[in-house]
Formats: sequence, C-alpha cells, structure tokens
Amino acid sequence: MVRVLVVYDIDDDAKRVKLADRLKGLGLSRIQRSAFAGNLDSQRLRDLYRLCERFATDPRDVIHVFVLCGYDWSRRRAFGSFREAVEHVVLV
Repeated sequence: MVRVLVVYDIDDDAKRVKLADRLKGLGLSRIQRSAFAGNLDSQRLRDLYRLCERFATDPRDVIHVFVLCGYDWSRRRAFGSFREAVEHVVLV
C-alpha cells in the first residue's frame, strides 16, 4: 500500500464532479475542494493513473498524483480549518 495525494484543476464542472466521485470510489478521501488522499494498493494505483489520463483531456486540465511514503505523510501540517473527508455540496 502507498499513500497518494491527488490535486487537480478541472474547468468543466460536470467533469470535476465526476472525477471527485471516481476518486471517492477508489477509496480516497477529500481533504480540500480539489484534493484527495488515501492508501492504495498497486492495482488501485494503476487504476488511478488510468482514470487521470481519461479525465485530463482539455489543455487547461491538470491532475497531480503524489505518491508519498508514510514518513513524509506523517510530517504534513494542516493549518486553518482542516477536516479530513469534508464534503461541500453546491445546489444550482
């Protein structure tokens, strides 16, 4: 298992929501509006890479996947009103 951090900037609202749903489906937790983190086995990590390739199709889209060791993750610091797995729902 590896710890991953996924950070993205997707312009299209529907595509961004779909990506977030897929990241949750892989077992990742939302840590900010456009950031997810969690532990993945090697198969799920490959699934994540394929998912990112499918979603980053527009030249303005970017998805960063950081694979972190446990030590690096343990040294992270959160400032402000950090709450793991916070969901924000916007009704239009």
